[in-house]
Formats: sequence, C-alpha cells, structure tokens
Amino acid sequence: MAAVVETEIETHEETAFQGQTDIIPRATIESIVAQRNVALARFEAAYHAISRANEAIMEAQQAASEAAPNQVNSYTFQSDRARRNFLCKIDVAPEKEYRNAARRLTDIAVWSHVIDMTELETVMDKAEKDNLRRDLQDDPPDVTVENIYATLHRFVREADTIWKRGLANCFCRLDRRFRSHTGWKIGSRVILERAFDEWGHWSFSANHRDTLIDIERVFFILDGRTPPPHWYGIVAAIQNARTRGRGPHQTCIDSEFFRVYVYKNGNCHVWFQRDDLVAKANRVLAEYYGEVLADGDAHEPEDMFAPKRSVARNFGHFPTPPDVAGKVIQSASLARSQDAPPLTVLEPSAGSGNMARRAVDAGCVVDCVDIQGHLAGELRAAGLYRNVWHEDFLSRIPNGSYDRVVMNPPFDLERDIDHVMHAMAFLKPDGLLVAIMSAGTEWRQTKKARAFRDRMKALNAKWQDIPAGSFSPVGTNVNTVVLRVWKDGRAQSYWW
Repeated sequence: MAAVVETEIETHEETAFQGQTDIIPRATIESIVAQRNVALARFEAAYHAISRANEAIMEAQQAASEAAPNQVNSYTFQSDRARRNFLCKIDVAPEKEYRNAARRLTDIAVWSHVIDMTELETVMDKAEKDNLRRDLQDDPPDVTVENIYATLHRFVREADTIWKRGLANCFCRLDRRFRSHTGWKIGSRVILERAFDEWGHWSFSANHRDTLIDIERVFFILDGRTPPPHWYGIVAAIQNARTRGRGPHQTCIDSEFFRVYVYKNGNCHVWFQRDDLVAKANRVLAEYYGEVLADGDAHEPEDMFAPKRSVARNFGHFPTPPDVAGKVIQSASLARSQDAPPLTVLEPSAGSGNMARRAVDAGCVVDCVDIQGHLAGELRAAGLYRNVWHEDFLSRIPNGSYDRVVMNPPFDLERDIDHVMHAMAFLKPDGLLVAIMSAGTEWRQTKKARAFRDRMKALNAKWQDIPAGSFSPVGTNVNTVVLRVWKDGRAQSYWW
C-alpha cells in the first residue's frame, strides 16, 4: 500500500508542479535582472549627484557668509530658521552603506515580484516562507538570472519534501502530541488558537493563515489536483465571510475539504470533510517520519519493561548530530571541583561516540557499548575511552557504578524505553541519566509508554523538546525529546 500511495503522490506532484520553471520565460527573467541593474546604476549616479549637490551647497554657504556674516539680530531673527533650512546639506549615508542599502532594498522587492509572478507560494510551506522572509530581510541573494533559475529549480526539485514537511510541521506546531505519528494521527479536526486578533482580523503573530494554506495545499495534492494560488481557496473564503461583520464575531465557512468555525475568542476550529484524504495524510506522515518510529506493539507483554531481544532495524543507528550532542552533554551536569575525582560516564549504543567524545573533553572517564563491530572498533581505535564493549547493551549486566549515563538508543518498537530502563540500573544511587528519545514516548498511549511515564514522573523526570528536523542531516525526520532524570528522584527544573 505504501508503494501505491507513493506513486500516487509522485503523480499528483507532477500534475501540481509541472512546468513551474516555465511559468516565467527566460527573456522575462533577463529583463527583470537588466532593469534591476539599471536601477542600481541610477542609485549609484544619484549618490554622486547628491555628493556634488552637497559640495555646491557648501560653496553657496561660503559665498553667502563672505557677503554677510551669519549673525542673528533683530533684522535676521524672523528668517534665521528658513535660512538654515534652505542652506542645509542633504543627509546621506556613507557611500558603501548607501550602495548596500540600495542593493538590499531593490533585491527584496525584485524577489517578492518573482515569487508573485511564478506563484512559488503554491509550492512553499510555512517553514519555507518563514525562511525566505528571514533571508530576504537579513541578506537577500543577488538578483541574477542564475540565482533566480537556481531558486525555481530547487523548489520544484524539493517540492515532495517541502509539502510533506509542511504537513508534518503544521501539526507539530498545533499540538505537541502530533510530534509523532504513532498513536496521535490526524483526526477529525484541528484547533488553531488565536488565529484572529481582538479586532477580528488574522493574527500576524500566530500566522495560522499560512498554516491553513499548508494543510489545504497538501489536501489538493493528495486529491490529484493543482493547489490554488495563495490568495484563493479556504483562506479567501474565510476572509470573504469575515467581511460581513466588524470586530470579533462568530463565522462558519464550508469548503469541499473543511468546515471552519471561527469563534469570538479568535480560535479557529477546522473540521476535515474528506476521510479518504485524512487517511492518505496520515500515511504521508508515516513516510515522512520514517520507520524508526514505533507503531506500538500489538502484543504487549505482561511485564511492561521486559526488553525486546530482537535486533533493531539497521541496529537503530542514527548518529547524534553535533548540536544535539552538545546540548545533551551540557545537560549532563559534568562540572566538578578540582579536587574531586573524575565523573564516570557510560554511553550505551555509542555509535560514532559523538556524546562520549564530548564527555572525555569535559574531563570524564568514559565507557562505551555498541552492538556493531566496526563502530566498536573505531571507538576503541580512538584511544579516548576506558572501556569499549562490542555487545548488545541490553545483554550487559548492570553494576550501578556510573555517575552519568548519556544515550541515544534505537527507537523502533519502543526500544528506547527498554534501553533507558536498563541504563538506570547502571547508575550510582545519586547518578543522572540524559537520554534522547522518540517524541512519541512522551504522549504514546500504549501500556508500556504510560507505565514508563508514570515511573519517570515518580522520579521527577523532565522532558524537553529537541527542535524538529534536528536529525534530518543524519537521515531521519524523526522528532525527538530529551529525558533528564536523577536516580534518587531529586527535583529539577527545565534546563535549556
């Protein structure tokens, strides 16, 4: 079924985005770039003209002062302000600053024009739009024929990933429970909080206008049709209906995909009217997040924490990205007084040792475990660690001797819970564990997940989100959290 859905999606994308780069002919692009270059040349000439004008004004002021001193008396008092305003210089920035501002402001306007002409917003999701707005304001790329074509080609080439990500991200933003497709799939409705401000207009801070555009775009593609322009569709229907009243008021709008209720408090409830498209959207979420996420075990054991002895798919190996590894180590409280002995740290399923290496740099004595022989060999060859064991961590007998455990375990079939529970037994009574886990662990409704959360709650554990997409560079879009728990159950606050 997954292969069939993927084929359908590819066909829909070809229909929706075919010929996007042909919407704006090359001659038109070349004309826009040429006009932009003429504008910059004229700004340059304008700057020099302003400079010459300032020199002329200074010369005129000097001539006037030679004809009569610039003194204020009873005869000149009434005209003194007019004289000073008339003879003042034109305030202009230094030449380099002026040239950069002219280039930046012109290019922002040109890129905006290109986006409108090509209807790129039909392809872009909210994240892509936000990134583009930020890039344009910070440092817009030069408007050249090559840059425009490269941008158009990139959007067409990445259309598949962009709209899948748009669907996943918009639901992640709406409710943290949607950070995993496991157990929390798209249901019958979503609630957009504070979509409208106190005057009854779209709230630009919440920007749920783009959220609705994202959802509608995906539904059109899943239905095998071309998404409408950004100024059309459900957003336009809502705006048209809202013009019939002033201030906060209740509105109901129907479309083929949605029934939307806007309430006086600004909240917007979106009910889905096509169950077949909701089912397809949930399959897209599963494809986007990847198979590393658990779908729950249909035959849960009596012992909720009985570990699975089968080997994880691909050994569950996704290296910890540097930024995430740094945050985990920062959260592990590795600081100590100079006269204290080094802390002992264990990294189970150490993989490439991205966290273990940082713990060594912090002055700790570190042991590593990994089930894959070549990775264990590389860790051993690094010469940084006290011990490196080549074995399945779940088969290792706990010894309760470590001050800290830092870990990024496999996630499939809730193995992250198995590994964390086993790792707790390796800690000293006052030890600390910091683990990267599937975001679904915090919300999944399996018996095992609920029992694990109860156990962690009793120990005053804390959960913290890792930004969505943090693991994309290593091959998975899985959303993750960090669990931080002291074995003695001491209270703690959020730490990043």
